[in-house]
Amino acid sequence: MENLILMGHIIFGIASFIGSLLLTVGFRNSFANLSTIQKSGIIITVIGLFGTVAFAMLTGGNLIGAILFIVLGIAMCALLIVPKTQKES
Repeated sequence: MENLILMGHIIFGIASFIGSLLLTVGFRNSFANLSTIQKSGIIITVIGLFGTVAFAMLTGGNLIGAILFIVLGIAMCALLIVPKTQKES
């Protein structure tokens, strides 16, 4: 039973991780047009997910993995928050 719970946790965790990445990529070009509540929801989701993974890795003794996920989380938030520069044609 414990193995089943662990597998469920892993599967749903991976699904959440992929969903967070898709939110970031999907709203990249229209993030500035969203309402404050929508922006906050996406940012909190990204921070919460990457923070959870980093915390789990840190408690498991994987400092490099934790740092990697913290950096990835910051990069995903920056991808949304920093305005996209327009290329001149």
